[in-house]
Amino acid sequence: MYRVDIQNKKLIEIPTASYSELNLRERFDIQEWIADTPEILGESLLIIAKELVLPSGRRLDLLAVDKEGALAIIELKRDNSGADVEWQAIKYASYCSSFSDDEIYKHFAEYLGTDSDDAQVKIEGFINCEPEYLNQRQRILLVAKEFHSEVISAVLWLRESEIDIECIRLTPYSDQKGELFINPEIIIPLPEAKDYIQKKESKQKEQKQPGKSSFSLEKSNLEPAELKDRIVESLTRPSDLTPRFRAFLEIISQEDRSYNRDEVKQGLSEAGVGNDIGQSGRYLSNISQFLTKKSNPHLRQAIEFETGGTHGETKDNYHVISGYRDLIQQALEETSREVSKEPQTSKLVQPAS
Repeated sequence: MYRVDIQNKKLIEIPTASYSELNLRERFDIQEWIADTPEILGESLLIIAKELVLPSGRRLDLLAVDKEGALAIIELKRDNSGADVEWQAIKYASYCSSFSDDEIYKHFAEYLGTDSDDAQVKIEGFINCEPEYLNQRQRILLVAKEFHSEVISAVLWLRESEIDIECIRLTPYSDQKGELFINPEIIIPLPEAKDYIQKKESKQKEQKQPGKSSFSLEKSNLEPAELKDRIVESLTRPSDLTPRFRAFLEIISQEDRSYNRDEVKQGLSEAGVGNDIGQSGRYLSNISQFLTKKSNPHLRQAIEFETGGTHGETKDNYHVISGYRDLIQQALEETSREVSKEPQTSKLVQPAS
């Protein structure tokens, strides 16, 4: 790295340094810089955990979510990566791949010192995808000043095997005044080739990925009375999704016509389902996923919609089939009366006697 002396038209070299010589530590210095400014790694990341203790007793340096909802496992080494950092990170990624949405919100809430609901809102506000894609992919970011040749070789091979892993070099420089500069460089994959590589890898995964096991368009053929009973069950199941699903049915059963996605999102937003139109859209995606679960053929008997995407993940033009519109409205009315009979539990803490 060089500093430009404009007045004298000269380049003044700023020599590289080592973190150890500068008495800078991996955990208490480098890790804190990245946690505070994750953009140094070349993209927008939301740090959701730091020094996360795994069942093995090992600590994962940093855990983040990227804009596409993937979990990013960030493994740091101070000066040299060592010869097996990639294997360590792979084990961490394997463990994190099983995290449910609730576990992710819990870890983030602990990191923030808040509750899971607040953590969920922050994550959903950060990502640019639907919530169901959270942790569908895992990525590994290896960060060090220098990388062992065996690590470079392993990372290149892992990328060929469709493992999303990157090497990021953070080189420290110190000038004569003692000022410290950090130069971040993505060395694998090279930024100039990243778009091409990612498109190629995405295409390969699309071709190989089987359909989602929970997805189905099969319809039941129930008698009206039994169909209504099944819809009532769906409207009374103990789940956060239930009131949102109720609002959805109320919207699409108003008139005998198709309701496009934007109309439904607007209707959900006006019904208070979601803090804003974006969150209402994410809740609609949850509802759409519920419609195509294998366990819900009775819903598909009464509701039709268009599907698109590789695995039917995009849905539009929802329509209650004409012969079932009265049946759904009856189910909504009956379950509405049941809900109104339930005792309301106060959330206020009663003063001690």
